Amino acid sequence: MKTLPTLGLLFSAGVLLAACQPEPGPDLTASQRKLNDTGITWGGNYPKDINQDCSAVINAEKLPEGDLAQGDILAQQDCTRGRDTLYGAGNGFSYSKISSTGKTLSESAKEWHCVRDNVSGLMWEAKVSADDQNGNGGLHDADDRFTWYSGQVAANGGAVGEWNQKYDQCAGYNKSSPATYCNTGEFVERVNAAGLCGYADWRLPSLQELQSLVNFGVSRPAVDGEFFPHTQNDFYWSSSPVVGKPTSAWAVSFQFGYSAPLQRNNSRFVRLVRDAPSSP
Repeated sequence: MKTLPTLGLLFSAGVLLAACQPEPGPDLTASQRKLNDTGITWGGNYPKDINQDCSAVINAEKLPEGDLAQGDILAQQDCTRGRDTLYGAGNGFSYSKISSTGKTLSESAKEWHCVRDNVSGLMWEAKVSADDQNGNGGLHDADDRFTWYSGQVAANGGAVGEWNQKYDQCAGYNKSSPATYCNTGEFVERVNAAGLCGYADWRLPSLQELQSLVNFGVSRPAVDGEFFPHTQNDFYWSSSPVVGKPTSAWAVSFQFGYSAPLQRNNSRFVRLVRDAPSSP
């Protein structure tokens, strides 16, 4: 007989996924409180099927022949752990809208330029409405695309990437002016020169930072739409190189929230980040 111990596992669409959320309750450590939840609030049965609520059972009729599995399959599934259990389903994320001068706005504000993640302590660039036209919304147009480029030798994985001299895919592009090219490095420089929300320390997020925005409880896009409207159902660049593949870098797709390595000459979307504690 197969006995299932308390599992730190999540069953989703018949696929077994590791759930690594912190323990619920008042004994969360300071570092654990900085981890966003995943947005998953439902449980998975064994050996397959998911539920609409946080419940789970062993379905004896669907077990392989001879499998007599029994035990607790719910206690450490994602829906029973992390911030959702502390603050209620759907509250695994906490954001604040930030004005163009770096001031915190009310949650009902209709216009904001940045978003602070109150859990991770990161501040994120907000985008201007997408209309399938590159650059017409200004520097933060949600339609603008960039190739991956970094001249920082210690951080670029051994290759600078694609300068993108040829393609008009972002606000202000001018073929005769390299500072206007549509690559991630030049874009970071332009945003810092403009002082978005009063700050000049914006950067491309790491893969882990970018993944922290993903809300697996929704899709198309897999992110909080109230605070991050205009998010495209496509890949966004991270700053993380792919080990052993200097022509590639990691990106996160906000269609469903998965990550993948992409060739750096791909033109993809960008959302910049900064560490929030400092002041303008």
